[in-house]
Amino acid sequence: MNAVRRLCLSLLATACLASPREIEPWRPVFVGIDIAEGRATARDGRPQRAVAVRIDLRAPGIELVSTEGNGEAPGETDGETATAFARRQRAQVAINANLFSPCCDPGGKDLGGLAIAAGKIVSPPVRHGPGDCVLAITRDNRAVITRSDPSFNVEDYWTAVAGTGIIVRAGRNVAASNDTGGDKSHPRTAVGLDEGARHLFLLVIDGRRSGRSEGATLVELADWLLQLGAHEALNLDGGGSTTLVVEEKSGPEVRNEPADGGWLSTLLNPFRGREAAQRSNGNHLGVRARPLAAR
Repeated sequence: MNAVRRLCLSLLATACLASPREIEPWRPVFVGIDIAEGRATARDGRPQRAVAVRIDLRAPGIELVSTEGNGEAPGETDGETATAFARRQRAQVAINANLFSPCCDPGGKDLGGLAIAAGKIVSPPVRHGPGDCVLAITRDNRAVITRSDPSFNVEDYWTAVAGTGIIVRAGRNVAASNDTGGDKSHPRTAVGLDEGARHLFLLVIDGRRSGRSEGATLVELADWLLQLGAHEALNLDGGGSTTLVVEEKSGPEVRNEPADGGWLSTLLNPFRGREAAQRSNGNHLGVRARPLAAR
């Protein structure tokens, strides 16, 4: 029955596209971590390029980390790029997470909604309103996407990040119920969980890249996650913050095209490329994992 429902949702989503979403097969990059890229063209002609990561939360060695608090310094955290976060945390994968202010240079940041790092509350939960939707993970990698309303107990969780709205609930696209500018096409970052919460999905869709990838609406973002296999999903900070980093032999590598950069960033920083285009974000979610066995 679930397979039939996913097929129906996929067919409905395809009807909104000029061409079907083409998602390559999952490719293992670490123990418990697979990566895939996808492309589509929206009915209005917008090209979309997506990069997705699938994490097996039961795989040996998987550990979720996020940005720590900055103690007595101004703000709740110190802003940094996803590359700097991944390198400092020795994470194999990293994405941007909470909304934050001020934007967008290095310095102290205040976060929008709950943030927990290594069991410590970095930013308190929002009980109602923007930032009241969270991905929360226990120390033994039991994950949930829910609202941080008064019934939500922060003490149960080891890692948590907050987003702007739940866009997939119980296998249904509910993004249209969001009132956060979801009908506009922007770069997007999102997380999802499959049914049973065994797998965590990280998804970025590039935007503001004319002719290559021009962003997605929240409804389109939810459809991507449904096709990947998500049963629940949460929209995170997007726009110029959208960044996905994956460790390569030479170190963390940016796998998408952050919208804050462009030809000028590359020209001024020819040896840093996409790394130079990153925004200094207030919070990140990272994944530590073991290397694949040598063949």
